[in-house]
Amino acid sequence: MDYPLTKALALATLGYSAWVVTSADSLRAQLDDPVDWQRPASRLAYTYAGRDVPISTLALLGGAQGARTAALLRIAGDVTDAITLGTTASSAASRKKAVTVAAGYGVLNALALALDERRRRA
Repeated sequence: MDYPLTKALALATLGYSAWVVTSADSLRAQLDDPVDWQRPASRLAYTYAGRDVPISTLALLGGAQGARTAALLRIAGDVTDAITLGTTASSAASRKKAVTVAAGYGVLNALALALDERRRRA
């Protein structure tokens, strides 16, 4: 299988997207935002799922080039998540947590892509 690590992370992202959309208030709670942030956090969860589901599907079903393209889109999404949440979350602690998670997932996706491409060239 081409890009197995990238595809494993795509599958994990699909699962997280499904969970965060179907679990009321989960994103707000993860960010430790106040209860009155539930509606914006819920909208944000749907926005993320709307982005992440097609990207993950491309990684899983799009062959080697689809997986590579999806990984690059995923990494770009993680960077924008870190910037957006790092500047808009309700508290300094929430902002730090959001940046750490988003940047960490971006690094994880970048490492998976690099290892998959190295393995593919070997």
